[in-house]
Amino acid sequence: MNGTWITRTTAAAVVALGLGIGITAVATAASPTPTPTPTPVVSATVDAALAKELTYMREEERLARDLYQAIAKLYPDNATAFTRIANSEQRHFESVGLLLTRYGIDDPAANSTAGTYADDGLTKLYADLLAKAKESLADAYAVGVTVEKTDIADLEEILESSTLPSDVKQVMSNLLAGSENHLATFTALADGKTVGNADGTGAGNGRRWSDDSTTTGNGNGANAKGSGAGAGNGQGYGRTGERPADCTLR
Repeated sequence: MNGTWITRTTAAAVVALGLGIGITAVATAASPTPTPTPTPVVSATVDAALAKELTYMREEERLARDLYQAIAKLYPDNATAFTRIANSEQRHFESVGLLLTRYGIDDPAANSTAGTYADDGLTKLYADLLAKAKESLADAYAVGVTVEKTDIADLEEILESSTLPSDVKQVMSNLLAGSENHLATFTALADGKTVGNADGTGAGNGRRWSDDSTTTGNGNGANAKGSGAGAGNGQGYGRTGERPADCTLR
C-alpha cells in the first residue's frame, strides 16, 4: 500500500475460526448454564509486511465506518445508505480484527475514538473528507465514491500477492465484493438514481437471499444484488447475485 489508505457478527466469525465453545454440564433440574463466548487465541503468524497491511486495514475500515456514521448524522433525511454501509464497514472492521487476533498482531484501534487513528495521515484524511461531506449531500455521496474507489484499488493490490494465507485472501476478497457494492450504491445516488427499499424498485435485478433459496426481484437501475422480499435493493451484496459471507471467516 506504500502510504495509500485502503479503506464485517463477531460470534459467528469466531466460530468460523475453528475455535470451540465449551458446554457446561448442569443438574437435570437446573436451568441450562449460558455458554460463554469464546475468546480468539493466537494460532498462526505472518511476516512483518503483511502484519503492517492488516494493521492499516483495520484502521481504514474503522475510518470508513466512522465517516459514514458521521455523514448519516449530517443528513438524517437521507441517512439510509450511509447507515447501512456503515454497518457493513463495522463487519469488515470486526473481521480484520479477528485476523489480527489470529496472528498475534497488536490492535491499533484499541482505546480509540472516532476520527482519530494511529496513522496521522488517516486522521487528516478523515477530517478532510468529513469537511467535504458537510458542503452538500451531493458532496457526501462523492466522498463515498472516493472512499470506495480507493479501497477497491488497494484491496486489488493486496490480492495480487500469490503468498497470502487462505483466510486473509478470503477476507480481502469479501471486503472487495462489499466495496464494489458500496461504490455502486454511492455512484447511483451521486447520479440522482433511486436505490431500492426491498420492494422491487431497487437498483439492479436483485436477488433475495435465504438459507435455502434466492428469489429474483424486479429491480431496475444500475446496481448489484438486493435484499428483501424478492426485491432489488441498492444495498445488496455480491457481484454475481450470490450473497458472500460478508467478510466473516469460515
